[in-house]
Amino acid sequence: MILKRLAVSLFLIGFLGAAESHAQVPKSTGQKDDPRLERILSRLTLEEKLSLLGGTGFETKPIPRLGIPTLNMTDGPVGVRWKASSAFPVSIMMAAGWNPALIKELGAALGQEAKAKGRRMLLGPCVNIQRVPFDGRNFESFGEDPYLSARMAAEYVKGVQSEKVIATTKHFACNNQEFERDFTNVTVSERALREIYLPAFEAAVTEGGSMSVMSAYNKVNGAYCSENAHLLSEVLKADWQFRGFVVSDWGAVHSTIPTANAGLDVEMPEGRYLNADSLLPAIRSGKVAVETVNDKVRRLLRAMFWAGLFDGGEKDKGSLNTPQHRKIALDVARDGIVLLKNDRNTLPLDGKQLKSVAVIGPNAAVARTGGGGSAKVDPIYAVSPLDGMRHALGKKVDVRYAPGFQTPGELQPVPSSSLIPAGGLQNVHGLKGEYFANMTLAGNPVLTRTDPIVSFDWGEGSPDPVLPRDSFSVRWTGKLVVPASGLYTLSVASDDGVRLFVDNTQIIENWSKHPPELVSKSMTLEAGRAYDVRIEYFESTGGALMRFGWSTTDAKLTVEAVNAARGADAALVFVGLSADNESEGFDRRTLDLPPEQVALIKEIAAVNSRTVVILNSGAPIVMEDWLKNVPALLEAWYPGEEGGNAVADVLLGNVNPSGKLPATFLRKWEDAPAFGNYPGSGSVNYAEDVFVGYRHFDLKNKDVTFPFGYGLSYTTFAFSNLVITPGKKTLPVSVQVDIRNTGTMAGAEVVQLYVHDDHSKVERPPKELKGFEKVMLKPGQTTRVTFMLDKRSFAYYDVQRKDWNVDPGNFEIQVGNSSRDIKLTGTVEIK
Repeated sequence: MILKRLAVSLFLIGFLGAAESHAQVPKSTGQKDDPRLERILSRLTLEEKLSLLGGTGFETKPIPRLGIPTLNMTDGPVGVRWKASSAFPVSIMMAAGWNPALIKELGAALGQEAKAKGRRMLLGPCVNIQRVPFDGRNFESFGEDPYLSARMAAEYVKGVQSEKVIATTKHFACNNQEFERDFTNVTVSERALREIYLPAFEAAVTEGGSMSVMSAYNKVNGAYCSENAHLLSEVLKADWQFRGFVVSDWGAVHSTIPTANAGLDVEMPEGRYLNADSLLPAIRSGKVAVETVNDKVRRLLRAMFWAGLFDGGEKDKGSLNTPQHRKIALDVARDGIVLLKNDRNTLPLDGKQLKSVAVIGPNAAVARTGGGGSAKVDPIYAVSPLDGMRHALGKKVDVRYAPGFQTPGELQPVPSSSLIPAGGLQNVHGLKGEYFANMTLAGNPVLTRTDPIVSFDWGEGSPDPVLPRDSFSVRWTGKLVVPASGLYTLSVASDDGVRLFVDNTQIIENWSKHPPELVSKSMTLEAGRAYDVRIEYFESTGGALMRFGWSTTDAKLTVEAVNAARGADAALVFVGLSADNESEGFDRRTLDLPPEQVALIKEIAAVNSRTVVILNSGAPIVMEDWLKNVPALLEAWYPGEEGGNAVADVLLGNVNPSGKLPATFLRKWEDAPAFGNYPGSGSVNYAEDVFVGYRHFDLKNKDVTFPFGYGLSYTTFAFSNLVITPGKKTLPVSVQVDIRNTGTMAGAEVVQLYVHDDHSKVERPPKELKGFEKVMLKPGQTTRVTFMLDKRSFAYYDVQRKDWNVDPGNFEIQVGNSSRDIKLTGTVEIK
């Protein structure tokens, strides 16, 4: 069989040798391939070529005889997920800074850190548009607006690739929810695709030069993204002249021939469908052309040559968590914190006048660096808000800390002292763990041990060398004894399946293959009683994680928090979400804060008139129930390793907040554009079309809590002298405006330019962001900001022409500092 395959390989290589030698490089790139590429391609056997189309976890296969090295990949978009690394602020916070130049610096730091880990391909940026606020991965992306996302994506990619590390723009396309993401079918118009969901990808490719694009799990208009010829071949490779390679999301390939012909180049984590056994028959039968395979290999090798992997590029060791990287993390966090409310000039706090400050809440003493899933970073170090305030204020100020309560759903491992292993010895605590070399708990365990706690993250590995890296299962058994009677929330976080039994009754069922997901169940437990507990777990492929935890309410903690706040000069309440409930693998179940957090906010505000709420989240929080109770509010997102210092700087006025919302904070879910068309079951209709985010809220004249582009400052700004100048043939249009700091403190303002078209042949949004610039000004300083608007600034996608079109007429130019605070307007005629 091997000899037959080799003969077929040699025959086909000889037959197509002439075609290989005349491969065309897209003229739009202005780049030529390394001359060695075609020589290597011509020497590869067909089977060797096919071996390059499937990975081995997070690597491609090497071909030693031709000197083709392994391409090492790593998650993720906000920090290198390969053991401990720098944890940068999440992408939504990057976008909230509206500072693309700074994000380019962050990208370069990511590239350096990837090299320090021996990785030359970073699986980022994530540029999916925020369509619904429930999406568990909203924190990984740049918000609801395609223009803002495109500016961030292009500079991020430029930064990463300035270090000769391949950036992977993901997830292509319309991966806008985690619910049923593996198979849900998105029905979306071509116009909405081009205007809303694709511009960030387009900018990453055509401006940033992204050398890789990752196909998404879901279907788009009936075809899985990994076998979607329209997306991969027509749009990406033909329209945008993409020169890099398309890699699948892990496990996102479902076929051989459709996938091969549609434009996917490399299947990850392994070549289950794109391999010799599957593709050789397809090639012999003429269903897949060898030149199709050649194109895939050529694209992969092109990226590897570009990264210098054939020239000793692996010798560049990069750098990890340097002072420069820590400064970038701090700068991005400072830049992206959004001041949402500041009644009575509650902020900034004057550190010289403070005598005491209460630091309260479940997010006060822990650094919420990021969300969960494949973007979760294990930080080398991280600063909590409590540490940040104590460091900033020193010993002269009484910093009173009180958590208020233990966060429900926050997975704190059930302590060993409350566990008795099945058949265990006297005075031995933990659970009996039986480990099986299969996914079904079948047969005899290959390993039996007592685990003091069940809190494991084995990454891509296994619990023990006697077990396989993938496809294993574990059963833990024993007794659970609680220290005090009360209501307990039992939780399991797993990747993949898990079942939890208490007294032989199943209370949690999540027995399926999925990314890390937290599931909880509350029940009343009695002190002194020993409850039988059994946990069953299986791991399929990829990451392996299993944790068993609990939480309980304690009225004493709330009383302590209220007492700490009473009489303090200010009360800082740190609440919000965490990686346990905002993550890849599942969507949020509510847009509200947990009721315990709402109750805490109200109780603290009732005893301290200078209460400031600081939120951690990756997407909008509904706050109608408590916002009126507090005079000041900050959105701190997930601010990375330096988050505690950044928050302290803003609270104390060492930094003037300048962040602006990259997503609308809505009043209730029923107001959202996707309401009624989410989550769907097997399919979801993007019936709102191009009216996503503020486009919808403006069209429907819906009240919102805080609009897109909104953010306050400790100073004030004035806009004046709007001048609009058409070009010689109308385009480009120059727009100039003066911005002046009219307050008493230096600060930065984001000048936002929107375009309004009311004469189009198709319905268009009331306004669309088409330009922005962040300017830093001293008190009394004025600067002139200039925007240049091209055709795309005025165009919509014409589905009949299959091109961008501008209907001649007058367009209104709107300049302001949020989508609902337009300061100046003017018109320009486009002929």
